[in-house]
Amino acid sequence: MASRGGDSKSSREELDVENRQSRDMHPFLKLIILSVGFLTDAYELFVMGIIIVILHECILPNLSYPPKQRRGQSSFVATSILMGAAAGQLFFGTLGDKVGRKVMFVTTMTVIVIFTLCAACSPTTSNGPYLALSVFNLCLGFGIGGEYPLSATLASESSPPEKRGRNMSFVFSMQGVGNLLAPVIVSLILLFPVDLEWVWRIALGVAAIPCALSAYHRLRLQESSRYKKARTDSLSLRQTLHLLNQCKLHLLGTAGTWFLFDITFYGNGLFKVGILTPDVPSNAKQETVIELLGLSGGETPHDVVQNTALSSLAITIIALPGYFLAIPLTEILGRKKIQLIGFAMVAILFAIMAGAYNTILELPALFIIIYGLTFFWSNLGPNTTTFVIPGEVFTSEIRATCHGLSAAAGKVGAMLGTIAFEPVSEATSYRVTFAICSGIAILGFLMTIACIPETMAKRDAQDVSPLLKKDKTKV
Repeated sequence: MASRGGDSKSSREELDVENRQSRDMHPFLKLIILSVGFLTDAYELFVMGIIIVILHECILPNLSYPPKQRRGQSSFVATSILMGAAAGQLFFGTLGDKVGRKVMFVTTMTVIVIFTLCAACSPTTSNGPYLALSVFNLCLGFGIGGEYPLSATLASESSPPEKRGRNMSFVFSMQGVGNLLAPVIVSLILLFPVDLEWVWRIALGVAAIPCALSAYHRLRLQESSRYKKARTDSLSLRQTLHLLNQCKLHLLGTAGTWFLFDITFYGNGLFKVGILTPDVPSNAKQETVIELLGLSGGETPHDVVQNTALSSLAITIIALPGYFLAIPLTEILGRKKIQLIGFAMVAILFAIMAGAYNTILELPALFIIIYGLTFFWSNLGPNTTTFVIPGEVFTSEIRATCHGLSAAAGKVGAMLGTIAFEPVSEATSYRVTFAICSGIAILGFLMTIACIPETMAKRDAQDVSPLLKKDKTKV
């Protein structure tokens, strides 16, 4: 067996030869292209929360729906993109292994550009644009979901082991940039005398631009030599299932931790609801982050949307450094360790928010900081590592498939969080909701210990599976 240093040297040499002998782009440019795609995906996911507020202000008041039906319309617009993403992660992850990463990566770009423009042009009927927007969001999410396993596997297979975690974390950090751009772009559009009907359409439509600009470079991408090596012998369904069975504990860990994490992350993030008042009956008015920042309401719907964007920007600024700190720390501390630290800090912060809820609210700035720090530690820890680890721990034959399965489990958790967060809070109190979030983070911590290995510099993720070499003839 080759030494660890020998494996790393061999990987670097193969990557260098691959780049010289093909028309493939420079590794750093490839990393940028992968990052631009993920930025676009993140922007579209997070701008949807602001778009829902715009629709609530400019469309819903003109409809004759009862309050519960109005909430259902907005909820389905939001969850449809997550439903599509879960399906896309499974579909494109599987085909990424069977057909090829490049072909599927170009396909997801095409789907995203087409349905972003379709969603931005959703027709408004007597019932508003909700039905059309939900359908287009479902298709848009399908393309967005495919970017997760494909970006991860392309970044993993294009990097030597000692830079793999850093490069994958860099790609994922564009989620933070996309999250930041969502309120910034909406705020910039609002500077112009544009009707709100056009604000949400423009804000959604501009997301197609960076993805379309990456088309040429996506077409130039080459399949990695490691993936080509892994496909030299075609796998039957039985062989694939056998290999999946070999890594079932790791798959349980990557899918389970991503599922648990996204319950709290999306429940608190993509759909911010009232959370910031002392414990009161569930039918009483409860303040939001916006109100605590002094940005609540407004004289006009335009002001309401502007204040919503500004409050989202404030929370994002607190959370953003976590993404960028994760880039070097994945190679310094290791993926498993920072995932454990992240889950632990999130559990502690939510426990503080639950235990001292009324007391902390007397210092609104302190509450905002603690609330923002839950996102900071999430981004520094499990939000990044749940993306990175599945791209490393599985072998090339099933890497995209397993990453897609793990990511889809995360999106199921995201849907659960977005659907359940508000009803649970209204039925009990936000103190209880934060306590539940703390408990979920503890479960994620324990599952990481039990099921997640440390992948930092321990193996060359591009190597063909030794298990498959050993057992293929037996299957």
